[in-house]
Amino acid sequence: MKEILDILQAYGNIDFTVRKAALATVVRVEGSSYRQPGARMLITDDGMLTGAISGGCLEGDALRKALLVMAREIPC
Repeated sequence: MKEILDILQAYGNIDFTVRKAALATVVRVEGSSYRQPGARMLITDDGMLTGAISGGCLEGDALRKALLVMAREIPC
């Protein structure tokens, strides 16, 4: 529960006149996984990460994809 509160607080602190943000959410897991579906991570266009979607191995990939989505303004 604390993680979602941290994400909501971080979201509330974003100045959307100058920043963009994306929310990465785990929707499906195959095999064993550190996090389960529903895990979330807020990513801002300046690289700030709040929350986690894995034990650390997926955050970099999620950051790259989120930055691409924010730059193109087209969800994937």
